[in-house]
Amino acid sequence: MNQKYRTICITYSNDNNEDLTLEFKPRLTDVITHRWLEVLEMALQLYPIDDPCRFYDFNDKNVEIQSAVDKVNNDIDIINNHKQLIDRKLNDIADQHTLNYLHSIFEVHHGHLDKQHKSDYYVNSPDNVKQALADLNIDVHRCEFIGRNRNNRPRSVTTWYNLPKTHHYFDTDHSFFTNKYKFGTIYLTYCEIGKTLLDMQRDDELGKNKHATDEAFKPYDFFSADFTTMFFDVSEEDAVNEEKRMWEYYDLHKDYFLSKGYQKYDMRMNIGMLPVADLQTDLSKDEVLELLKNRQYIKKVEVLRLSS
Repeated sequence: MNQKYRTICITYSNDNNEDLTLEFKPRLTDVITHRWLEVLEMALQLYPIDDPCRFYDFNDKNVEIQSAVDKVNNDIDIINNHKQLIDRKLNDIADQHTLNYLHSIFEVHHGHLDKQHKSDYYVNSPDNVKQALADLNIDVHRCEFIGRNRNNRPRSVTTWYNLPKTHHYFDTDHSFFTNKYKFGTIYLTYCEIGKTLLDMQRDDELGKNKHATDEAFKPYDFFSADFTTMFFDVSEEDAVNEEKRMWEYYDLHKDYFLSKGYQKYDMRMNIGMLPVADLQTDLSKDEVLELLKNRQYIKKVEVLRLSS
């Protein structure tokens, strides 16, 4: 296999231009990593980073919770100031019923991956409202991630604006997915507009918190350059218990998933994410977290190749 890639460098910064560059070693034994790196290099040449400040859970938990709720309510205000569309605010980060309702607003008026930007509301909205609809999706998921974890689970998310989502996972890729996350590992993000089986279970989208349309269930299919970097570890016990709960939810709503063509343990209903690169540093985990706490801006991403 062509080993042309050496490392991925991510530069984190702040308003004072205090830069920190971390190096990540690609998992070059996995074919999917090579495919992802090719897409990443294309994205770096053609598209800007969508939101360089997507950092989660690095600060005091109460501060993170309040900030996440405020972001959602600001999105709602922008949308409703244009035209009343949303009939409630978010008062509690643990209010999954409202979070599911808000996600359904995004789903209906922003559209699925193959039907984006088609609703009359979206087409006839000014740019700031279109942006608020897109942000609503991100900010709802921010609330879910921060709210469901008692302890901080710091991570960053890096996506590219208007990057097409056209690359499919191969069947052989699914075996690499994991929910036993490791500190400093880069994982491919879920880039559908919808919810995986795990999301459906966590949100109880088929039970008391049902708001999504019938098209909302979207198992992993596409990948892109987009990635998330985890700065926390998940224990074997927590990973196993999470997967157990997910399949129990499948059993509880078996007829629904069968009607969509998914038998239990279908490899496409992965849990977790697919790892592609690992942090290489002499810094301790605490040192990395302390440095990133004050550098929550992705200034640059680079893919370095071996010299010929």
